[in-house]
Order: sequence, then structure tokens, then C-alpha cells
Amino acid sequence: MANRSFWNVNQGPAIIRTVGVLLMGFLAMSYDMWGGYVAMLPHVMKPTAWLAFALFIMAFTASSVQILFPGSYGRWAMKNRRYIGLSFALVHFIHAGLVLSNLALTEASRTAGELSGGGLAYVFLGLMAITSNNASVRKLGAKNWKRLHKVGSYYIWLIFVARSFGELPGNLPSGGVIIVVGLTALMFRTSARRKLKT
Repeated sequence: MANRSFWNVNQGPAIIRTVGVLLMGFLAMSYDMWGGYVAMLPHVMKPTAWLAFALFIMAFTASSVQILFPGSYGRWAMKNRRYIGLSFALVHFIHAGLVLSNLALTEASRTAGELSGGGLAYVFLGLMAITSNNASVRKLGAKNWKRLHKVGSYYIWLIFVARSFGELPGNLPSGGVIIVVGLTALMFRTSARRKLKT
């Protein structure tokens, strides 16, 4: 009974708070473990990217999972998709801060293409985050709001998958997992859209 009640509840801001506390705890522990901010940077960038990707996939596939595999998780994900997405934005912007710190404080570098491609993803993410409310839906109009979030989510998906492809084989196995999960998520979206049309 308790399990069913959990899946049927709109968790709302509690999701963001929980993710924020866990993230801050991880960073504080890493700071202490590695002996300082700069020293911890190489060890926290990938884990924060993985957490961001996991939250992104949860939001990206919420409706598709419910269409293809109706059940408790799908209902919960649909009810909480907005807050899952905002949690993704929180983690990914912190990840961006870590990446920029690493570029500024160490000898690490990124190509202009990587910076511009990733930068555009953050522009979309910022726009999606600040419009994740009912007032923005009314102001933009449902069609324009949906278009922004659809284009933005597919572009962010593309950046995750393309970057992982580009870093192969050096980023195995994590990069391979991101590619497989990303392509599976895209397959879910495509299959769900086809199911709705039949």
C-alpha cells in the first residue's frame, strides 16, 4: 500500500531538494577527500555528468514509458516530469561550473566546437528551465512552449550522444552506456509516437 501511494504522489519540489542535497554532499565529500577544489575537479566532472544524464533520460522518456509500458513508474514520472527536468537543470549547470573551473584553473582545454555545441545546449536548458511553469505555457502559447521544449530536449540528447561517440574508445565503458541508453530512449520516443498514431 505504501509503495503504491509513493508512485501516485506528485513529489514536486522534494525531488529538487533531494537531488540538491545529494549533489552538495557528494561535492563536499569530494572536496575533503581530494584536499581542495582544484584537486577534486577531475574526479567530479564525470559523476555529475552521469547524474545529469540519468535525470535527463527520466524526463525525456517519461511520457513514452507510460504510453508503451503503462504502470506505476510511468504515472509517477509523468506527474513529476517538470521537477525531474528542473533537477537535471540544477545538476547540469553545476556540472558546467565545474567544467569552466577546470578550464580556468588547470591546463585542461576544450575545442571551440565543443564549447559552442555545449554552450547552445545550455542556452536551451536555461530557456527550458525558466519556462517550466504554467505561466510560461500561457504566455508563450501551448504550441510554442511545446516546440521550445521538444527542440531543446532533442538537441541536448544529441549533445550527450554525439559527445560520447566522439570520445570513444577512451571513455569506455561509461560512454558506451550513455550511447546505448540514449539510443534506447530515442527508440522509446519513436515507438510511442507511432503507437499514438495507430
